Amino acid sequence: MSINQVRIAVALLSLALFAQTAFWLLYDIVVRGLPGAWSLWTTGWVPGLSATSSLDLGLAALQLCAGLAALFRTRGAGGLLMTSCTVTLGFRLPAVWYLLLDSPSDPWFGTLKGASLNAVGSTAVLAVVLCLVLGGLLLLARHMEYEAAASNAVTGGVRPVKVTATASGLLLAVLNVFYIGRNAVTAFQVGPSVLTDLIVGKGSGRAILAVPSPYQWVCLTVLCGAGMLLAARRRPTAPGFSVGLSLFMMPSAFTELWGYAVGSMPVTAVDTSQSLLEFVGSAAVVALIVGDVRRDRRPDDADLDVMTPAVPIGTAAAVPATLAVPTTPAAPAAQDDDPAEAAVEAVEVTVPAQRDNDGDATAEAERPATEAAGA
Repeated sequence: MSINQVRIAVALLSLALFAQTAFWLLYDIVVRGLPGAWSLWTTGWVPGLSATSSLDLGLAALQLCAGLAALFRTRGAGGLLMTSCTVTLGFRLPAVWYLLLDSPSDPWFGTLKGASLNAVGSTAVLAVVLCLVLGGLLLLARHMEYEAAASNAVTGGVRPVKVTATASGLLLAVLNVFYIGRNAVTAFQVGPSVLTDLIVGKGSGRAILAVPSPYQWVCLTVLCGAGMLLAARRRPTAPGFSVGLSLFMMPSAFTELWGYAVGSMPVTAVDTSQSLLEFVGSAAVVALIVGDVRRDRRPDDADLDVMTPAVPIGTAAAVPATLAVPTTPAAPAAQDDDPAEAAVEAVEVTVPAQRDNDGDATAEAERPATEAAGA
């Protein structure tokens, strides 16, 4: 299986995940009408049982962008695919256990009527399976990258600019303070056992694909922690991972801010601050990353392949690009990527290792003089 086939496969899987999410978003729009669906996503409360929540808006945006980035070989596609895979897995698993733990004698959603738990839950099971396959293909792509790097002296990916990596890491760190703090306060108020029940989500939801707030905060704590680590180490996957998290968080943050603005949701300082940080901070990080890529854009960026050199993104424009891995083997270059990193920057630009010919040119210039002195 070639790296190009893997790229197409992961792109199609991500688009299949998008199709599952988009189908149920459209279902709520058809059943409730656009005003009713918008009320559902901005307030979280409507009569009966729904299929989706505002989180699915961000999940759909993430899955679509990851799939298209993989198809068009966009820089950062590997990080987007990582985020799409992990976020989809984390936020579809609850629907699976809702389905498994539901029973006629003890319905998971009580007496609420609306979307079918069996239908929605079955597609969630399919989404989890697709995520596992996608994760396996991403690991396979990483292995193929290392083999290509070892045989063709091609190193890892383009490192993010320090300023952008620092800004992204700081945003994720502040958001993590919110998420950890809110779960800690909730545990203090209701006790650890009740917090566990809230995380599981028994009887607390009105949408099948929705997740309880404590569970959402736990997942985002893990994701933001991973993003902080990637940004701190300036891994090539860091920009794509940060953009993916931003795409996921911004739509739900916007709908919450909309609900606060129109007075349909109770306003608290903590909720407003968190939503503003998720929306405005994420938008700022995305703008920084897009600006870095645009400044480094080369004429042949439309024909990018699977790997990039481990050089800062701001200096990559000075490195010649090619559409394929160099065919003349060279001495293996030092690997910048950590083999233990499970993430994959599998859909990037192929750039041959930069050669330093200055020393060779100097030697050639001095050789006649040396030979003359010897004579």
